[in-house]
Amino acid sequence: MALLAQTPMKPTTPGISGDPVWQGVLRMADGRTFVTDGGLAIDASLAKPAKLPEREIPPKVMQDYLSVANPNEYGLSDLTAAPSGKTYSAPNGVALNATYVHFLRRILPGGSVRLRVGEKRQPIVIVADGRAVGVLMPVAQ
Repeated sequence: MALLAQTPMKPTTPGISGDPVWQGVLRMADGRTFVTDGGLAIDASLAKPAKLPEREIPPKVMQDYLSVANPNEYGLSDLTAAPSGKTYSAPNGVALNATYVHFLRRILPGGSVRLRVGEKRQPIVIVADGRAVGVLMPVAQ
């Protein structure tokens, strides 16, 4: 019941400068630890936060998201920046938060990063070197 009383997380506003502000931690069954701001969750070993958030989030939903087999897979270079600078569009039209895209480009350099993108409201699975390492939520359109 304590979890229900917690303040909801506030995902990073699209297009702002800087990195996400981590608000929760998820401890996965496979031993990995993920950090989240409510819109992006990523393996803490990649995000390298200065300090892990104190708030623990149950990992069940994240485990389900990581196993989603979205039909479309794109590289970060396949994304198109919106004129506003706040979002990027995947080739299938799904909008992504520009702040998250810039963060991913910084922490996961090179061409090994893939985004498994489904429909406009489905979580996007972040894959690095063939392994699911995070999930981000698309920007509502």
